[in-house]
Amino acid sequence: MTGLYCVNFAHSRGHWPACKQVWCGSCYTTHALDRFPKHEPVDEEGFNWKPAEEQLRYTQARDGDFLLAPFQCDLCVFRNLQGRNPTNASLQDEMLLCCIRRINLDAVWGRETSTVAATLRSAKTMLRTWQLVGLTPSFPALGPYPVEDSFGYGVAIAMVLKSLDPGRYADHQQFESIRKMRATFSNIFMSSKRGTDSLRSFGGDRAKHVLTDSPTNSLFFERFCQGCVRRMGQEVRQNWAIPLPVIHALLDLLEKDWSFAQTEAEKEVIGLVGAFTVIAFCGSFRGNEVFLADLHGTKKYLESPEVEDGVIIIPLLGRSKGETGDRYHLTPLAATTSSGIQVKLWVSRLVATKAGYGQVRGPLFSTRRGILVSPNMIETELMDRLQGIKDSQGGLIPADVDVLEDFGISRSFR
Repeated sequence: MTGLYCVNFAHSRGHWPACKQVWCGSCYTTHALDRFPKHEPVDEEGFNWKPAEEQLRYTQARDGDFLLAPFQCDLCVFRNLQGRNPTNASLQDEMLLCCIRRINLDAVWGRETSTVAATLRSAKTMLRTWQLVGLTPSFPALGPYPVEDSFGYGVAIAMVLKSLDPGRYADHQQFESIRKMRATFSNIFMSSKRGTDSLRSFGGDRAKHVLTDSPTNSLFFERFCQGCVRRMGQEVRQNWAIPLPVIHALLDLLEKDWSFAQTEAEKEVIGLVGAFTVIAFCGSFRGNEVFLADLHGTKKYLESPEVEDGVIIIPLLGRSKGETGDRYHLTPLAATTSSGIQVKLWVSRLVATKAGYGQVRGPLFSTRRGILVSPNMIETELMDRLQGIKDSQGGLIPADVDVLEDFGISRSFR
């Protein structure tokens, strides 16, 4: 019990001979082709001062790993997936074996070394005590498993290969990106005959728990995901909150652009950016929620004598986060805030430009054909102006802030 045992060691797998592969933990190491990303904690100068044993994480297994995560050796998994033995001269087969080794190492590293060591010690103690009284060990059999992909290796292989693609912030994809493949497989599985036949659920109308035999819900796959995200690390970059002085500088710049605009088309673009800015900032909306603003309702409440002075109503038509259906939200905002942000002015300008060419219905943020305007257009116009503010008004936006990377409209400006 001191090594790493393939759970199929005592089973003749159909026409395959019984697998008898056993490794000491330190012998089960990464494949020669392994180039999968591994997060290395370093200081500000790029120096990794972690002890040697910490630097061996995710590169080799440990004695007793098979006691905490179901383990099948590379050859058995290859046979399960391909129905044949690997070909020595095939680079494709070698890459598949590399992926299998990577997935197995991630799965066993889903648990900490101290947990593995404690479990191994306790198991040895139990065996010795049973031996004293001549009792047959009560541990359940660790295998064999059926000759099929019951652990979800196929999806895991797709995930680790996807991680090699270039990402937005690094030369590889982040775990939050590759994990979407698991969700895709689960959705398709639930729509299949096997998924439908195996589906069991309990609970009420609002809260329901679903039971399924999807391979991506297996214990092994859970261990793989835990180990994979720890190996890769997570680089999360929140959008930089836009301070009030920057908002004022942005609106001042837009005001100048408005005064110098020569055509109605130019004014429309400036109006879109200005109205988006004041609604997103003063309403604390996420970007996608601002695009729910309704043109007809906005115009109606701008002209309504029932709306109090000093207030502007922004109607949002659609589904906000956490809601189950489309709704019509009436959001009151200050027409002019205490700091001087003129919300009503910018919204009125946008409504007026649209009325100029006869558009009175549909999304407030739309093209002249009534189609929702591209978020990329709004974001590009905003980023260009914010970069100009950084370059011309030193101190408002710190020098170490990358406007194109750290700003965005997908989240709240707050």
